[in-house]
Amino acid sequence: MESCNTKSSLDLPLESLSLQSFLQSLHKEQWQEVRLGEVAEIVSGGTPKTSIPEYWNGEIPWLSVADFNNGKKYVVASEKFITQLGLQESSTKLLQRDDIIISARGTVGVIAMIPYPMAFNQSCYGLRICSNAHSHFIYYCLKVFTKYFIHQSYGAVFDTITTKILSDFTFLLPPLTIQQKIAEILSSFDDKIDLLHRQNKTLESLALTLFRHYFIDNPKRDEWEEKPLSEIAEIQNGYAFKNSDYAERGMETYEVLKMGHIESGGGLRYFPKAHYVKINDKMTKWVLNEDDIVLAMTDMKDSLGILGYPAMVDKSNYYVLNQRVARIYLKSKDDFLHNYFLFLYLSLQENIQKLQSLANGGVQVNLSTEAIKNFTITIPPLEFQSQNNQAFINIIKKYKNNRKQIQNLQAMRDMLLKAIFA
Repeated sequence: MESCNTKSSLDLPLESLSLQSFLQSLHKEQWQEVRLGEVAEIVSGGTPKTSIPEYWNGEIPWLSVADFNNGKKYVVASEKFITQLGLQESSTKLLQRDDIIISARGTVGVIAMIPYPMAFNQSCYGLRICSNAHSHFIYYCLKVFTKYFIHQSYGAVFDTITTKILSDFTFLLPPLTIQQKIAEILSSFDDKIDLLHRQNKTLESLALTLFRHYFIDNPKRDEWEEKPLSEIAEIQNGYAFKNSDYAERGMETYEVLKMGHIESGGGLRYFPKAHYVKINDKMTKWVLNEDDIVLAMTDMKDSLGILGYPAMVDKSNYYVLNQRVARIYLKSKDDFLHNYFLFLYLSLQENIQKLQSLANGGVQVNLSTEAIKNFTITIPPLEFQSQNNQAFINIIKKYKNNRKQIQNLQAMRDMLLKAIFA
């Protein structure tokens, strides 16, 4: 039976507790070892036949790992949709709100929660949590043990998690009331993170709307000067790092900024899969600065998620540039007042599509450095930029502040996760 002191400690906001007293209040000596299969029903996914049009483009979201491999707690949206007929006449299943989805093939161990009914493919499993466990607690528990599933996966071509690996996974389960309190505290971090993400999406949209209003839809735009990008900016390709170059993360390392750092649809991912290299003089040429623009130069033809989409670097002297990622920064302030204006220009959908149209290749498409250099830029007069500059400065300051808060909250949440499940 729980003591009164335990209950009152757990009811206090996390900020008012020391980490040690909070962990003591969890009474981990009462936690019992269970198998995941004892507290969750494992649900398999499937794919309706793509040769039958009546199965596709309906109203039911149909998930693959690409739809939730973004570090967010809940799936935000799906790229593909199926019909009720496709659901009924295939092996896919419908997951419900607060079910858990985990990738089981290829990119193993990516985890998210379901916000509303969604179907999913056979490369994932769904977990429906039983009444003796709290779904949010199980979600956080599984996030901590992602490496376990990666190590347990196997396969000749693709790494795979089997239903047996999932079912046999053992962990310590606290009483339901403590599960709920842990879930509430960790969820409070994710709720704040989600709010900041949504604020930044709004800021991005506002900045692009203002930029289009002032600089694209301007009736005098035909009078403005046009130049190739190479005349106003430096364009640099990255370094071809080898596996032997990589090192353990430490004080004397750079993070290698790869194509995987760029979010589908543009922007910099928050916690991508990262590799590091030791700091040395030969890396100086590829060290990135805050507000540098980076651009993915390679993508898959049938799914252009990152090709031509720009992102802005969020800190100086932290990243080095990998091959097939372009770095772009202004040579001077003679054409644009700052990189942010150039970033917004490149972020306009019509300009992304123009860049994509310059790519060549088959299944994999490639954008050359030369094509980026020759891309034409229309330059608003500096005086006109100055008149409208303050609104953009305010937006980028707020955006950067939100981004730092997100990173800090994620780091605090992850530290707490490890402490709880240590």
